[in-house]
Amino acid sequence: MERTILAGIDGSSPSRSALTWTMRRAAATGAGVLLVHVVDDEWGMIGTLALEEIHRSARELVEAESEFARSLEPTVPVTSEVLRGDPMVELASASARSELVVVGTHKTGFLHGRAFGSRSLQLAASAQAPVAIIPESSVRNRRGIVAGVDDSTAGWAAVRFAAAEAERTGQDLTLVRSWRLPQLRLDPDDRTLQHEKLVHAAVEQMMADAVSLAKEHCVTVSVKSRTMRRTPAEALIEASTSARLLVIGSSRRHGLAQRALGPVSHDVLLNLAGPTLVVHGDQDADHLEREEARDEGARDLRVDVR
Repeated sequence: MERTILAGIDGSSPSRSALTWTMRRAAATGAGVLLVHVVDDEWGMIGTLALEEIHRSARELVEAESEFARSLEPTVPVTSEVLRGDPMVELASASARSELVVVGTHKTGFLHGRAFGSRSLQLAASAQAPVAIIPESSVRNRRGIVAGVDDSTAGWAAVRFAAAEAERTGQDLTLVRSWRLPQLRLDPDDRTLQHEKLVHAAVEQMMADAVSLAKEHCVTVSVKSRTMRRTPAEALIEASTSARLLVIGSSRRHGLAQRALGPVSHDVLLNLAGPTLVVHGDQDADHLEREEARDEGARDLRVDVR
């Protein structure tokens, strides 16, 4: 199957920024590009005559964006489609045909917890391929690849993807892990310092495992690790302020939660510091791993900040 990067387009400035990023990546990796514009008719309320006019305008937009894309990288094959419906649902469905989905966003502003807002959050949660979200800002003069580390299938997938990306681009890789002591009710005789040392040791072991995994892919670039006593989203945002790419993992959810990201990914994507890519892992696989660890008594302490 031919390699394809899917770029969601709408003619806006953030969309152009994302398309520019897409074309450069496609040229470097030998992939083709599929431009997809979705006529937003989520509720099916557009009349027949109006829909014909909208489709005409949509085709004109796609032709203009295709011409712009080819002007950036003439050797990259560019195809296009016009779809109708909920844009994020349609893009998520179309993602099954691509190795990566790219969209632009103007969304900024730190916001904790769940909130209504950027539709790209829905896409990042439900797409069947990794999703790159590109903010409307210059990506020039950025250096390094950053990846968030956590003990989940998605977290390890993020490390592998980031390591391969670092090697491909010749950029150094920085692995980031946030940790803080949980809020515990300690008896006067409990030794808080001893507990802190145990937590720190568990984090250090996780980072050592992550570095070892990354070095399986990184042969010509350096791999560094950072642990930070901050909230996970704040740590990732700070570490990626000048990075060429931030890679984060998000466990794939099921049922009604399928369109929702975890709180860390949610907060990171609402306060993008630069190009950010979300890779997925299976939440069910994480659950099975935890059950096996408990059954075998493999861990007395588990640190999880997702």
